[in-house]
Amino acid sequence: MNTLPSDKLQLQRRYTRSDPKGKFPRVEGVQTLEHNRLAVFWRPIVDMTDSEVAPMRLRMIQPVSAWLADPMPGRWSWFAMIGVAGLRHQVLRHAGLAAYDCREPTGLPPELRTPLWQLLLDRIEEFEELDYTTRSLVIFQLAQLSYCEFATKLSGPVIPDGDPARDRYAYEVARVNARLPGRASQVLPIFEALAKSAKDPLLALASCAQGIGHTIRSGTEIALAQRFELLGQQLLDGRLPEEWHAWLVRSRFHRAVALLRLAERRAPMMRTELALAQEYNDKLFPAEGTDLTVALENTRILTESQIKAAARARGDESSEEVRRLCAKLDSLDPYCIEARLVVGDGFAAIGDYAEAARRYALAGDLGTVSGAMGWFRAAQCYEFIGDRASAINAMGRCLELDAAAIEPREFLSACGAS
Repeated sequence: MNTLPSDKLQLQRRYTRSDPKGKFPRVEGVQTLEHNRLAVFWRPIVDMTDSEVAPMRLRMIQPVSAWLADPMPGRWSWFAMIGVAGLRHQVLRHAGLAAYDCREPTGLPPELRTPLWQLLLDRIEEFEELDYTTRSLVIFQLAQLSYCEFATKLSGPVIPDGDPARDRYAYEVARVNARLPGRASQVLPIFEALAKSAKDPLLALASCAQGIGHTIRSGTEIALAQRFELLGQQLLDGRLPEEWHAWLVRSRFHRAVALLRLAERRAPMMRTELALAQEYNDKLFPAEGTDLTVALENTRILTESQIKAAARARGDESSEEVRRLCAKLDSLDPYCIEARLVVGDGFAAIGDYAEAARRYALAGDLGTVSGAMGWFRAAQCYEFIGDRASAINAMGRCLELDAAAIEPREFLSACGAS
């Protein structure tokens, strides 16, 4: 049984950069796409081809493509996870696939376009003629490919006006805008307007959850997040339908409130909200008509939050809970770089630094800036447990992914390994 040691590692989660935008080295001389190690894990973001070892979020590209091929008004996506802006560029540099790298999806050479990529380009070309539902799917698909900036330029500003379809479209565009740095001030008023006036109570409640999350993450005054919570509680006091969409949105709302409780430094209440989120999540699985992929995605995101909450507790009981939740997240999304980082954080929090280092290194193996952060955290764990050689290797691997990382360079210089 692992308990926290008295000399607990003070883990620095992020390194600083000499260039705020980062410098992502490009690998040269890599074999073709089909024989590329990184591309196997990231294939959906490269050319929209599915892969059984892709992260859960990218495996949503296939079903959304099917909906775009057969548009149907009112068939909205209920997926929650949205791509990180610019992620595709990082993947392609680290994989050595420069031919696929393009600032906009229209820039991919014709000979490299798969049928699904061409389908997306066709929908982009006819975007202004599409109904709001199909436009939303195009915007979401672009975001999954990490083209968030292009997506928001394509849509332009979308202000809710009381029309249910347009309001839902405004919500989806706002979610993508929120993935871009510094956009919180633009999207929070949209979520607040929807929370107050959307005719669909589920859209209003979902907007409350989005408002809470983006308020906390952007460092905006916590009072705004509390106003979103109050609006959401008023909706919960009303009559919501007893079906899976409502249970899904309620689960998401309670998970957002848990984040607020953490920001308020009310950790016990955070766990209470996560328990409510779990209660509504559990209702999804036996429910008739539930989209199983959406339900599993919600379970996966909720499990991450539960790991973070359990890791803040102390003692043997919390240690066992963290291990159980980490195993659950492993089974839900084993090839997701962010999930691997969260699992590493969980093991580090309970003092199992050898296992934390291993998990961080697994994240590092997937490349990108998140992978660089994984190697950086792994190096600190290795150093703490006295494995200097592995620490040096991990810091070097970090620099191989992000040449602008300051602390890894300083570490290697101090070790005489520059």
